Formats: sequence, structure tokens, C-alpha cells
Amino acid sequence: MSDHASRSRLFIAVDLSAVVRRTVIKISASIAESLTIKGGPRISWVRPRNLHVTVRFLGSVHPIVMERLRTLLVRPWLVEAFDLELATAVTVPSSGTPRVVWLGVRDRSSGFDRLMPELNKRLHAAGVVQNQMRFVPHVTVGRVRRAPQRGRMIRDAVQDIGVEAVRWQVKHLTLYESHMASSTPDYVPQATGVLRAVAP
Repeated sequence: MSDHASRSRLFIAVDLSAVVRRTVIKISASIAESLTIKGGPRISWVRPRNLHVTVRFLGSVHPIVMERLRTLLVRPWLVEAFDLELATAVTVPSSGTPRVVWLGVRDRSSGFDRLMPELNKRLHAAGVVQNQMRFVPHVTVGRVRRAPQRGRMIRDAVQDIGVEAVRWQVKHLTLYESHMASSTPDYVPQATGVLRAVAP
């Protein structure tokens, strides 16, 4: 087996609560219904069980690094659990042909500002190169398949959807491995890092 074949596609994510997951599913269904009524293009919606907030995409990772990540992630965290809430539905990019539909995530308590330094230290210790991309927390809900002439219709359908600011508490991070199952990915949890409980 080649070195490339033995590697795993990994990412670290925040899971959604059951209530938030149901809310996201309803929003996706509303957008799909609006596009159907208007005769718009179909969107490839993310499976409900795969919905999450990606904190760091790690890409193709060597098995040794993967094992280090498992070990480092489960160690006690200094960062306390924090709240997030759903925000506006948007298309990406914001102009031209949309490729992705996502829901923004609002971090009123700046929890990610406290989390990322500790996470980056652990990733560095595992041998992961630091990511220079700006972090924008969101939930990807759908991907647009070849609709260059329908960009405005998709964008209008998404922007017309109201998003309830449902809140949930982030109590842990999950290291996921991505497997391709037929035409859609399947995400398998590999390790969980539990954040420190909020003081009463």
C-alpha cells in the first residue's frame, strides 16, 4: 500500500445540538421548496447526520500524525464550553455563480477566540502546519451543481429565508475522518476533546 493510500482525510468540527440540527434541516427544506416552486436548479443537500461547524480542515494526514491528534485532542482542555447561535443564510461566493449554501454562526461570547490558540498549539505538537486562512464559522447545508444561469434565483431563495437564532452550547470538539461512500462522504468520529465545564 502506498503512503498516499494509507493517509486519512481529517477535519476537526463542532457538532450541532439536536434542536439546531432540526432547525437547519427545516431551513434547507424551505430553500428547496422555494426553488422547486420557481423552477430553479436542485441543490445537493448535506445529509442531516453530516451537518457540523468545521473548525479546522486538516486534509490528507499520515497515520502517525493521526494517532498524535487522537492523543492530544482527548487531553483535558483549559478552554470553557461556550455558546454559539445560528445566523443568516448566505450563498458563497456572494457574487457570480453560487457554489455553496451555508448558515453563518454567531459567536457572541468570543469562544472561538479562546479556543483557537489552544487548538493550534495541539495541532502544532502533532505536526500539523498552521493554517493561515481566516476562520469564518458556518454550517454548510448544500452545494450547487452547475447552475451558471440561475445564480440570482438561488441567491434570492436563500436570502428570503428567515433564520431563527437558535443557540447551543459547545461542550466538545470532534476529530472526524472523511470516507467517500458512493457519491457522498461519510464522517467517522476518531476522537473527542471535552471542553472544561462552565463554572456555576
